[in-house]
Amino acid sequence: MPTKLAADLLNSPHWQQRLDTLATKHSVPGAQVGVVALGDDGSVDVRVLTTGLTSLKTKVEVDADTLFQIGSITKIWTTTLVMQLVDEGLLTLDTPVVEVLPEFAIADADNTKNVTVRQLLTHTAGIDGDVFTDTGDGDDCIEKYVTGLASAISVTPAGGHLSYSNTGFVVAGRIVEVLRGQTWDEALTERIYRPLGLTQAVTRPEDAILFRVAVGHLANPDQESAEKVLPTTRWALPRSVGPACTITASMGDLLAFAAAHLRGGLGLTGERILSEESVAAMRVPQFDLAGLSTVDQGWGLGWILSDWNGVSCVHHSGGVIGQIAQLHTFPELGVAISVLTNSHRGAALAHDIETEIAHALGLTYPEPEAEPGETDLSALVGAYETTTDRIELSRTKDGGYQVQMVARVEITGEPPMPPLPVTPLSRSRFLVELAGAPFEAAGVTVNGDEHLYMTRLFKKADA
Repeated sequence: MPTKLAADLLNSPHWQQRLDTLATKHSVPGAQVGVVALGDDGSVDVRVLTTGLTSLKTKVEVDADTLFQIGSITKIWTTTLVMQLVDEGLLTLDTPVVEVLPEFAIADADNTKNVTVRQLLTHTAGIDGDVFTDTGDGDDCIEKYVTGLASAISVTPAGGHLSYSNTGFVVAGRIVEVLRGQTWDEALTERIYRPLGLTQAVTRPEDAILFRVAVGHLANPDQESAEKVLPTTRWALPRSVGPACTITASMGDLLAFAAAHLRGGLGLTGERILSEESVAAMRVPQFDLAGLSTVDQGWGLGWILSDWNGVSCVHHSGGVIGQIAQLHTFPELGVAISVLTNSHRGAALAHDIETEIAHALGLTYPEPEAEPGETDLSALVGAYETTTDRIELSRTKDGGYQVQMVARVEITGEPPMPPLPVTPLSRSRFLVELAGAPFEAAGVTVNGDEHLYMTRLFKKADA
């Protein structure tokens, strides 16, 4: 059912004031907020509102043409490239990865042979999720990255419990390269950018510098300073992890991509990038999050699946070095909402402004819910780890709970965070605010081992 936007939505002084106020409140130097709505007469209503600066150092203002890093929303673009291959019969979702990439190998030989394309796109391949090896800036960087996975551990058996994996999407990007005979970047340009008429989307810093581009901001280590965030000294992650997280785009180009998915794969240019069947398949639940989340119901192919008070939401977020992005699409309504920010606290701004936009659209942004009954988290107390991060859940002196998050491997340059208070939601779930935005965590037993599920599986460390 197409939705007609109210005339003032993102167009009035009220919305500008709200965005400005929230940006200041959450220490976000600059942001873009966008909405696209498809009319039943074929019309397209695109609105973009901006605030602030691309960098506190350069003082250049954010405008509608400014490019932001969209982080892991890139995974939806990579999924689209893979589904194009499915459309053309070049592979199936259940094709073993080794059939396309004979050189593919991880430390577990059984997992190596069992990983499928579907598992890569649903974070169920079991591969260590945060391998950020820099293999250089050459066109062979993704090939080298995949070759270097021979020592990568398995978090679960292939096809097991969902554990968010950047690594798996880089492997998916390599599949695109092999079957297309071109780099992942070239495939994006040829098969998504050009058909959709996108001119403000890039993957490499040397291309981004040709535009007005946002710079990420991280927490100021000096907590007494009036400047709560500082520009990062490193702009981007390595090119080798491109298929997972390196697209940089303007709000207009991101919304044009979202519109193509809302239109069943048909771009606003009239060119098709994906079949209606494949667009629909990406929204079919592949992993059930019941018991793990009251906000998200499941995971599709690339997409996260939620319910906004009876309306289906298909979405993904992104977080790279001091830049946070959100994209929520509502296929039943023909509407998409997006927020792009240049601060590590951007998720808090996105949560607040999207909550207000949702209200204006008659939608309800879902919030984590407590279960009736006991909320004693004693059974979860302890330390949990991935290869890159450690989370320590402990009791406080007043009888409450807190989490301490520690980076075991430095990736983004974010300074250490203080302990964060925890709100119990049940005996196995709790709420914690990460950089000002609510985040759900849940205890779960996988293959006999205790884990903390926070999109990734954190395995309980030995005492």
